Amino acid sequence: MLRATSFTFGTYHVDATRSTITFTYRVEFQGGKVRTYTDRLFFPDVAPELWDGVPKAVLEPTLQALLIMIGINYWCVFPTSDIRIEGFTLTREQARFWDALYLNGLGEFFYDMQMDFRNLITFPYEASATAPTPARFERPARALLLNGAGKDSILSAEMLKASNTPFDFFAFAPTPAHKRIAALVGAKTISVNRRRDLRINAIMSFHGVSSAYPSVSTFTFIATLLAELLGYNAIIFSNERSADFGNLTYLGLPVNHQWCKSSEAEKLVNEYIHDFITPDISTSSMLRKYSELEIVRRFVRYPQYLHYVTSCNTYFWLPRIEQLLRRKGYWCKRCPKCVFLFACFAAFLPKKEMITIFGADLYTDTRLLPLFRRILGLEGFKPLDCVGEPEEMILAMHYASRRKEYSGELAMQLFEKHFPTSYGFDEIARRVFTEE
Repeated sequence: MLRATSFTFGTYHVDATRSTITFTYRVEFQGGKVRTYTDRLFFPDVAPELWDGVPKAVLEPTLQALLIMIGINYWCVFPTSDIRIEGFTLTREQARFWDALYLNGLGEFFYDMQMDFRNLITFPYEASATAPTPARFERPARALLLNGAGKDSILSAEMLKASNTPFDFFAFAPTPAHKRIAALVGAKTISVNRRRDLRINAIMSFHGVSSAYPSVSTFTFIATLLAELLGYNAIIFSNERSADFGNLTYLGLPVNHQWCKSSEAEKLVNEYIHDFITPDISTSSMLRKYSELEIVRRFVRYPQYLHYVTSCNTYFWLPRIEQLLRRKGYWCKRCPKCVFLFACFAAFLPKKEMITIFGADLYTDTRLLPLFRRILGLEGFKPLDCVGEPEEMILAMHYASRRKEYSGELAMQLFEKHFPTSYGFDEIARRVFTEE
Protein backbone atom coordinates (compact mmCIF):
# COMPACT_ATOMS: atom_id res chain seq x y z
CA MET A 1 0.00 0.00 0.00
CA LEU A 2 1.30 3.47 -0.90
CA ARG A 3 2.61 5.51 2.03
CA ALA A 4 0.81 8.83 2.61
CA THR A 5 2.88 11.97 3.01
CA SER A 6 -0.05 14.26 3.86
CA PHE A 7 -3.75 13.93 4.64
CA THR A 8 -6.16 16.83 4.05
CA PHE A 9 -9.64 17.14 5.49
CA GLY A 10 -11.16 18.77 2.45
CA THR A 11 -14.65 20.07 1.84
CA TYR A 12 -18.18 19.49 3.05
CA HIS A 13 -21.24 20.32 0.97
CA VAL A 14 -24.92 20.16 1.86
CA ASP A 15 -27.39 19.35 -0.91
CA ALA A 16 -30.56 20.48 0.84
CA THR A 17 -32.87 19.34 -1.96
CA ARG A 18 -31.70 15.74 -1.43
CA SER A 19 -30.81 16.11 2.27
CA THR A 20 -27.33 14.79 1.59
CA ILE A 21 -23.90 15.87 2.85
CA THR A 22 -20.76 15.16 0.83
CA PHE A 23 -17.32 15.13 2.47
CA THR A 24 -14.00 14.97 0.63
CA TYR A 25 -10.54 13.87 1.81
CA ARG A 26 -7.34 14.34 -0.13
CA VAL A 27 -4.31 12.11 0.32
CA GLU A 28 -0.87 12.84 -1.10
CA PHE A 29 1.48 9.88 -1.48
CA GLN A 30 5.20 9.46 -1.91
CA GLY A 31 6.10 10.47 -5.44
CA GLY A 32 3.51 13.25 -5.50
CA LYS A 33 0.46 11.20 -6.46
CA VAL A 34 -2.79 12.67 -5.05
CA ARG A 35 -6.13 10.92 -4.59
CA THR A 36 -9.43 12.34 -3.37
CA TYR A 37 -11.96 10.20 -1.49
CA THR A 38 -15.64 11.02 -1.06
CA ASP A 39 -18.01 10.07 1.75
CA ARG A 40 -21.74 10.82 1.91
CA LEU A 41 -24.43 10.94 4.58
CA PHE A 42 -28.10 10.64 3.63
CA PHE A 43 -30.97 11.98 5.75
CA PRO A 44 -34.19 10.58 4.23
CA ASP A 45 -36.37 11.91 7.08
CA VAL A 46 -35.18 15.52 6.79
CA ALA A 47 -37.27 17.78 4.55
CA PRO A 48 -35.27 20.17 2.32
CA GLU A 49 -36.61 23.33 3.96
CA LEU A 50 -35.35 22.30 7.41
CA TRP A 51 -31.72 22.99 6.53
CA ASP A 52 -32.37 26.73 6.34
CA GLY A 53 -33.87 26.64 9.83
CA VAL A 54 -30.52 25.92 11.50
CA PRO A 55 -28.48 29.08 12.17
CA LYS A 56 -25.17 29.17 10.33
CA ALA A 57 -23.36 29.67 13.66
CA VAL A 58 -24.67 26.23 14.71
CA LEU A 59 -24.66 24.37 11.41
CA GLU A 60 -21.12 25.25 10.28
CA PRO A 61 -19.24 24.00 13.38
CA THR A 62 -21.40 20.87 13.32
CA LEU A 63 -20.44 20.16 9.72
CA GLN A 64 -16.79 20.88 10.46
CA ALA A 65 -16.87 18.40 13.33
CA LEU A 66 -18.55 15.82 11.10
CA LEU A 67 -15.89 16.29 8.41
CA ILE A 68 -13.19 15.40 10.93
CA MET A 69 -15.21 12.66 12.62
CA ILE A 70 -16.17 10.89 9.37
CA GLY A 71 -12.58 11.30 8.18
CA ILE A 72 -11.27 8.95 10.84
CA ASN A 73 -12.13 6.03 8.54
CA TYR A 74 -9.86 7.49 5.85
CA TRP A 75 -6.98 8.83 7.93
CA CYS A 76 -6.49 5.46 9.67
CA VAL A 77 -6.03 3.80 6.26
CA PHE A 78 -3.49 6.45 5.24
CA PRO A 79 -2.01 7.55 8.59
CA THR A 80 0.43 10.44 8.54
CA SER A 81 1.42 13.14 11.00
CA ASP A 82 1.10 15.76 8.26
CA ILE A 83 -2.57 16.53 8.84
CA ARG A 84 -4.12 19.50 7.06
CA ILE A 85 -7.55 21.10 7.15
CA GLU A 86 -8.95 23.01 4.21
CA GLY A 87 -11.38 25.88 4.65
CA PHE A 88 -11.28 26.44 8.43
CA THR A 89 -8.85 26.41 11.33
CA LEU A 90 -8.90 24.81 14.77
CA THR A 91 -8.00 26.40 18.07
CA ARG A 92 -5.49 24.73 20.37
CA GLU A 93 -8.36 23.36 22.51
CA GLN A 94 -10.20 21.93 19.50
CA ALA A 95 -7.01 20.31 18.17
CA ARG A 96 -6.37 18.72 21.57
CA PHE A 97 -9.89 17.28 21.53
CA TRP A 98 -9.40 15.67 18.12
CA ASP A 99 -5.95 14.42 19.10
CA ALA A 100 -7.51 12.71 22.15
CA LEU A 101 -10.50 11.30 20.28
CA TYR A 102 -8.39 9.86 17.45
CA LEU A 103 -5.76 8.45 19.82
CA ASN A 104 -8.14 6.75 22.25
CA GLY A 105 -10.84 5.94 19.70
CA LEU A 106 -8.30 4.13 17.52
CA GLY A 107 -6.53 2.30 20.35
CA GLU A 108 -7.87 -1.08 19.26
CA PHE A 109 -7.07 -0.25 15.62
CA PHE A 110 -3.43 0.48 16.49
CA TYR A 111 -3.21 -2.77 18.44
CA ASP A 112 -4.81 -4.81 15.64
CA MET A 113 -2.45 -3.33 13.07
CA GLN A 114 0.56 -3.36 15.43
CA MET A 115 1.10 0.26 14.46
CA ASP A 116 3.35 2.69 16.31
CA PHE A 117 1.00 5.62 16.88
CA ARG A 118 3.36 7.69 19.04
CA ASN A 119 3.73 11.29 17.77
CA LEU A 120 1.51 10.40 14.82
CA ILE A 121 -1.70 12.30 15.62
CA THR A 122 -1.07 16.04 15.51
CA PHE A 123 -4.08 18.07 14.43
CA PRO A 124 -3.04 21.54 13.24
CA TYR A 125 -4.18 24.67 15.03
CA GLU A 126 -3.55 28.39 15.09
CA ALA A 127 -2.35 29.61 18.49
CA SER A 128 -3.94 33.01 17.87
CA ALA A 129 -7.27 31.60 16.63
CA THR A 130 -10.36 32.63 18.55
CA ALA A 131 -12.62 29.80 19.62
CA PRO A 132 -16.05 29.88 17.99
CA THR A 133 -18.67 31.08 20.43
CA PRO A 134 -21.30 28.38 21.00
CA ALA A 135 -24.62 29.68 19.68
CA ARG A 136 -27.90 29.45 21.56
CA PHE A 137 -30.43 27.37 19.64
CA GLU A 138 -33.21 26.19 21.91
CA ARG A 139 -34.81 22.94 20.84
CA PRO A 140 -38.06 21.27 21.99
CA ALA A 141 -37.78 19.22 25.19
CA ARG A 142 -37.70 15.75 23.70
CA ALA A 143 -35.08 13.05 23.25
CA LEU A 144 -33.42 11.26 20.37
CA LEU A 145 -32.50 7.72 21.46
CA LEU A 146 -30.02 5.55 19.55
CA ASN A 147 -31.69 2.32 18.44
CA GLY A 148 -29.02 -0.38 18.43
CA ALA A 149 -31.61 -3.19 18.19
CA GLY A 150 -30.18 -4.68 21.40
CA LYS A 151 -31.19 -5.02 25.03
CA ASP A 152 -29.61 -1.71 26.09
CA SER A 153 -31.56 0.62 23.82
CA ILE A 154 -34.76 -1.34 24.47
CA LEU A 155 -34.33 -0.89 28.23
CA SER A 156 -33.65 2.83 27.78
CA ALA A 157 -36.80 3.13 25.66
CA GLU A 158 -38.88 1.47 28.37
CA MET A 159 -37.36 3.77 31.00
CA LEU A 160 -38.19 6.83 28.89
CA LYS A 161 -41.74 5.57 28.42
CA ALA A 162 -42.10 5.00 32.16
CA SER A 163 -40.99 8.59 32.87
CA ASN A 164 -43.33 9.98 30.17
CA THR A 165 -40.37 11.51 28.33
CA PRO A 166 -41.19 12.12 24.65
CA PHE A 167 -38.62 10.48 22.40
CA ASP A 168 -37.93 9.04 18.96
CA PHE A 169 -35.35 6.50 17.90
CA PHE A 170 -32.55 7.29 15.51
CA ALA A 171 -30.73 4.51 13.67
CA PHE A 172 -27.55 4.54 11.62
CA ALA A 173 -27.96 2.36 8.51
CA PRO A 174 -31.05 0.64 10.00
CA THR A 175 -31.48 -3.09 9.43
CA PRO A 176 -34.64 -5.22 9.68
CA ALA A 177 -33.70 -5.83 13.34
CA HIS A 178 -33.82 -2.09 14.06
CA LYS A 179 -37.23 -1.80 12.41
CA ARG A 180 -38.56 -4.85 14.26
CA ILE A 181 -37.51 -3.46 17.64
CA ALA A 182 -38.90 0.00 16.86
CA ALA A 183 -42.25 -1.57 16.01
CA LEU A 184 -42.27 -3.57 19.27
CA VAL A 185 -41.34 -0.50 21.32
CA GLY A 186 -43.85 1.61 19.42
CA ALA A 187 -41.41 4.39 18.56
CA LYS A 188 -40.73 6.31 15.38
CA THR A 189 -37.25 5.92 13.88
CA ILE A 190 -35.20 8.68 12.24
CA SER A 191 -32.84 7.04 9.76
CA VAL A 192 -29.38 8.06 8.60
CA ASN A 193 -27.46 6.22 5.91
CA ARG A 194 -23.86 6.47 4.84
CA ARG A 195 -21.93 5.62 1.69
CA ARG A 196 -18.18 5.32 2.09
CA ASP A 197 -15.92 5.69 -0.90
CA LEU A 198 -15.94 2.24 -2.51
CA ARG A 199 -12.18 2.42 -3.04
CA ILE A 200 -11.53 2.77 0.68
CA ASN A 201 -13.62 -0.33 1.41
CA ALA A 202 -11.69 -2.26 -1.24
CA ILE A 203 -8.32 -1.12 0.16
CA MET A 204 -9.32 -2.10 3.70
CA SER A 205 -10.48 -5.51 2.56
CA PHE A 206 -7.48 -6.24 0.32
CA HIS A 207 -4.86 -5.14 2.84
CA GLY A 208 -6.61 -6.53 5.92
CA VAL A 209 -7.04 -3.11 7.55
CA SER A 210 -8.84 -3.29 10.91
CA SER A 211 -12.38 -1.90 10.97
CA ALA A 212 -12.17 -0.83 14.64
CA TYR A 213 -13.14 2.83 15.00
CA PRO A 214 -15.11 4.98 17.52
CA SER A 215 -18.59 4.40 16.11
CA VAL A 216 -20.55 5.92 18.99
CA SER A 217 -18.57 9.16 18.71
CA THR A 218 -19.53 9.27 15.04
CA PHE A 219 -23.18 8.62 15.90
CA THR A 220 -23.11 11.43 18.48
CA PHE A 221 -22.11 14.12 16.01
CA ILE A 222 -24.61 12.82 13.45
CA ALA A 223 -27.34 12.84 16.11
CA THR A 224 -26.37 16.42 17.02
CA LEU A 225 -27.12 17.46 13.47
CA LEU A 226 -30.43 15.58 13.56
CA ALA A 227 -31.33 17.33 16.82
CA GLU A 228 -30.63 20.69 15.20
CA LEU A 229 -32.65 19.91 12.10
CA LEU A 230 -35.63 18.10 13.62
CA GLY A 231 -35.86 19.66 17.06
CA TYR A 232 -34.53 17.61 20.01
CA ASN A 233 -32.67 18.93 23.02
CA ALA A 234 -31.36 15.59 24.31
CA ILE A 235 -29.41 12.79 22.66
CA ILE A 236 -29.67 9.57 24.64
CA PHE A 237 -27.37 6.57 24.47
CA SER A 238 -27.50 3.34 26.45
CA ASN A 239 -23.84 2.98 27.37
CA GLU A 240 -23.19 1.04 30.56
CA ARG A 241 -20.73 1.40 33.45
CA SER A 242 -18.85 -1.67 32.21
CA ALA A 243 -17.76 0.25 29.09
CA ASP A 244 -15.17 2.03 31.25
CA PHE A 245 -13.33 -1.25 31.83
CA GLY A 246 -10.57 -1.66 29.23
CA ASN A 247 -8.84 -4.65 27.67
CA LEU A 248 -5.04 -4.22 27.59
CA THR A 249 -2.18 -1.74 27.24
CA TYR A 250 -0.34 -1.30 23.95
CA LEU A 251 2.81 0.87 23.70
CA GLY A 252 1.70 2.60 26.88
CA LEU A 253 -1.83 3.33 25.61
CA PRO A 254 -4.80 1.77 27.45
CA VAL A 255 -6.83 -0.06 24.80
CA ASN A 256 -10.56 -0.25 25.40
CA HIS A 257 -12.75 -1.86 22.75
CA GLN A 258 -15.65 0.18 24.13
CA TRP A 259 -13.80 3.47 24.63
CA CYS A 260 -16.26 5.42 22.49
CA LYS A 261 -19.02 4.19 24.86
CA SER A 262 -17.04 5.13 27.97
CA SER A 263 -17.85 7.97 30.38
CA GLU A 264 -14.57 9.61 29.35
CA ALA A 265 -15.52 9.72 25.67
CA GLU A 266 -19.05 10.84 26.44
CA LYS A 267 -17.79 13.73 28.59
CA LEU A 268 -15.24 14.81 25.97
CA VAL A 269 -17.77 14.88 23.12
CA ASN A 270 -20.51 16.51 25.20
CA GLU A 271 -18.14 19.28 26.28
CA TYR A 272 -17.03 19.83 22.68
CA ILE A 273 -20.66 20.25 21.57
CA HIS A 274 -21.37 22.68 24.42
CA ASP A 275 -18.14 24.66 24.00
CA PHE A 276 -17.96 24.93 20.21
CA ILE A 277 -21.44 24.26 18.76
CA THR A 278 -24.39 24.93 21.08
CA PRO A 279 -25.15 24.57 24.80
CA ASP A 280 -28.77 23.72 24.02
CA ILE A 281 -28.20 20.09 22.95
CA SER A 282 -26.82 17.57 25.44
CA THR A 283 -25.82 13.94 25.24
CA SER A 284 -25.98 11.37 28.02
CA SER A 285 -26.33 7.64 28.69
CA MET A 286 -29.37 6.44 30.60
CA LEU A 287 -27.67 3.25 31.76
CA ARG A 288 -24.30 4.67 32.79
CA LYS A 289 -24.63 3.66 36.45
CA TYR A 290 -25.49 0.04 35.60
CA SER A 291 -23.23 -2.93 34.95
CA GLU A 292 -24.05 -5.20 31.99
CA LEU A 293 -25.39 -7.85 34.37
CA GLU A 294 -27.61 -5.27 36.05
CA ILE A 295 -28.96 -4.25 32.64
CA VAL A 296 -29.83 -7.86 31.82
CA ARG A 297 -31.50 -8.29 35.22
CA ARG A 298 -33.72 -5.31 34.42
CA PHE A 299 -34.23 -6.22 30.76
CA VAL A 300 -35.67 -9.68 31.45
CA ARG A 301 -38.62 -7.95 33.15
CA TYR A 302 -39.86 -7.25 29.62
CA PRO A 303 -40.49 -10.75 28.23
CA GLN A 304 -42.05 -9.40 25.03
CA TYR A 305 -38.55 -8.62 23.74
CA LEU A 306 -36.63 -11.74 24.76
CA HIS A 307 -37.05 -13.60 21.46
CA TYR A 308 -36.51 -10.51 19.27
CA VAL A 309 -33.52 -8.72 20.77
CA THR A 310 -30.39 -8.63 18.57
CA SER A 311 -27.33 -8.07 20.75
CA CYS A 312 -24.85 -10.17 18.74
CA ASN A 313 -22.80 -7.87 16.49
CA THR A 314 -22.30 -10.66 13.94
CA TYR A 315 -25.87 -10.02 12.78
CA PHE A 316 -24.84 -6.72 11.20
CA TRP A 317 -22.41 -8.55 8.89
CA LEU A 318 -25.01 -10.99 7.59
CA PRO A 319 -26.13 -10.71 3.95
CA ARG A 320 -29.13 -8.41 3.64
CA ILE A 321 -31.38 -11.22 2.42
CA GLU A 322 -30.61 -13.26 5.54
CA GLN A 323 -31.42 -10.28 7.73
CA LEU A 324 -34.74 -9.84 5.92
CA LEU A 325 -35.71 -13.50 6.23
CA ARG A 326 -34.95 -13.67 9.96
CA ARG A 327 -38.05 -12.98 12.01
CA LYS A 328 -36.58 -13.14 15.50
CA GLY A 329 -33.35 -12.28 17.30
CA TYR A 330 -29.95 -13.54 16.18
CA TRP A 331 -27.13 -15.15 18.14
CA CYS A 332 -24.07 -16.50 16.30
CA LYS A 333 -23.20 -18.64 19.39
CA ARG A 334 -19.47 -18.28 18.67
CA CYS A 335 -18.39 -14.76 19.61
CA PRO A 336 -17.35 -13.41 23.03
CA LYS A 337 -20.49 -11.30 23.28
CA CYS A 338 -22.75 -14.34 22.77
CA VAL A 339 -20.83 -16.24 25.46
CA PHE A 340 -21.01 -13.36 27.92
CA LEU A 341 -24.68 -12.60 27.33
CA PHE A 342 -25.66 -16.26 27.44
CA ALA A 343 -24.17 -16.35 30.95
CA CYS A 344 -25.93 -13.11 31.91
CA PHE A 345 -29.35 -14.22 30.69
CA ALA A 346 -28.88 -17.71 32.16
CA ALA A 347 -28.44 -16.06 35.55
CA PHE A 348 -32.10 -15.01 35.52
CA LEU A 349 -33.96 -17.25 33.05
CA PRO A 350 -34.69 -21.00 33.15
CA LYS A 351 -32.57 -23.27 30.96
CA LYS A 352 -35.48 -24.28 28.74
CA GLU A 353 -36.18 -20.68 27.80
CA MET A 354 -32.48 -19.96 27.31
CA ILE A 355 -32.17 -22.71 24.71
CA THR A 356 -35.27 -21.41 22.94
CA ILE A 357 -33.84 -17.87 22.80
CA PHE A 358 -30.23 -18.70 21.88
CA GLY A 359 -30.84 -21.89 19.93
CA ALA A 360 -28.23 -23.84 21.91
CA ASP A 361 -26.77 -24.41 25.36
CA LEU A 362 -23.44 -22.59 25.19
CA TYR A 363 -22.25 -24.16 28.45
CA THR A 364 -21.81 -27.47 26.59
CA ASP A 365 -19.68 -26.24 23.67
CA THR A 366 -16.02 -27.30 24.04
CA ARG A 367 -14.91 -24.74 21.45
CA LEU A 368 -16.09 -21.90 23.68
CA LEU A 369 -14.08 -22.87 26.76
CA PRO A 370 -11.16 -20.53 25.88
CA LEU A 371 -13.63 -17.63 25.71
CA PHE A 372 -15.14 -18.59 29.07
CA ARG A 373 -11.64 -18.57 30.59
CA ARG A 374 -10.84 -15.13 29.21
CA ILE A 375 -14.16 -13.51 30.13
CA LEU A 376 -13.91 -14.98 33.64
CA GLY A 377 -10.47 -13.38 33.92
CA LEU A 378 -8.65 -16.70 34.26
CA GLU A 379 -6.23 -16.10 31.39
CA GLY A 380 -5.22 -13.51 28.83
CA PHE A 381 -7.06 -10.20 28.55
CA LYS A 382 -10.75 -9.46 28.14
CA PRO A 383 -11.79 -10.17 24.52
CA LEU A 384 -12.02 -7.18 22.22
CA ASP A 385 -15.80 -7.23 22.11
CA CYS A 386 -18.70 -5.69 24.02
CA VAL A 387 -18.46 -7.81 27.15
CA GLY A 388 -18.57 -6.83 30.81
CA GLU A 389 -16.05 -7.12 33.60
CA PRO A 390 -14.85 -10.52 34.89
CA GLU A 391 -16.76 -10.05 38.15
CA GLU A 392 -20.03 -9.81 36.22
CA MET A 393 -19.30 -13.10 34.46
CA ILE A 394 -18.34 -14.74 37.75
CA LEU A 395 -21.56 -13.62 39.42
CA ALA A 396 -23.72 -14.58 36.44
CA MET A 397 -22.33 -18.12 36.34
CA HIS A 398 -22.66 -18.37 40.12
CA TYR A 399 -26.39 -17.64 39.89
CA ALA A 400 -26.81 -20.27 37.16
CA SER A 401 -24.74 -22.74 39.18
CA ARG A 402 -26.99 -22.34 42.22
CA ARG A 403 -30.01 -23.51 40.23
CA LYS A 404 -28.22 -26.78 39.27
CA GLU A 405 -29.70 -26.77 35.74
CA TYR A 406 -26.25 -26.80 34.15
CA SER A 407 -24.56 -29.19 36.58
CA GLY A 408 -21.81 -31.25 34.96
CA GLU A 409 -21.71 -29.19 31.76
CA LEU A 410 -18.25 -28.23 30.52
CA ALA A 411 -18.25 -24.50 31.16
CA MET A 412 -19.94 -24.98 34.53
CA GLN A 413 -17.29 -27.52 35.53
CA LEU A 414 -14.63 -24.97 34.62
CA PHE A 415 -16.37 -22.31 36.66
CA GLU A 416 -16.93 -24.43 39.76
CA LYS A 417 -13.30 -25.61 39.72
CA HIS A 418 -12.01 -22.04 40.01
CA PHE A 419 -14.86 -20.45 41.96
CA PRO A 420 -16.02 -22.73 44.81
CA THR A 421 -19.07 -21.97 46.93
CA SER A 422 -16.79 -20.31 49.50
CA TYR A 423 -15.83 -17.60 47.00
CA GLY A 424 -16.93 -14.07 48.00
CA PHE A 425 -19.96 -13.84 45.72
CA ASP A 426 -21.93 -11.57 48.07
CA GLU A 427 -19.15 -8.99 48.01
CA ILE A 428 -19.03 -9.16 44.20
CA ALA A 429 -22.81 -8.66 44.06
CA ARG A 430 -22.49 -5.48 46.11
CA ARG A 431 -20.06 -4.10 43.52
CA VAL A 432 -21.94 -5.32 40.43
CA PHE A 433 -25.46 -4.25 41.35
CA THR A 434 -26.85 -0.85 42.28
CA GLU A 435 -28.49 -0.34 45.64
CA GLU A 436 -31.85 0.76 44.28
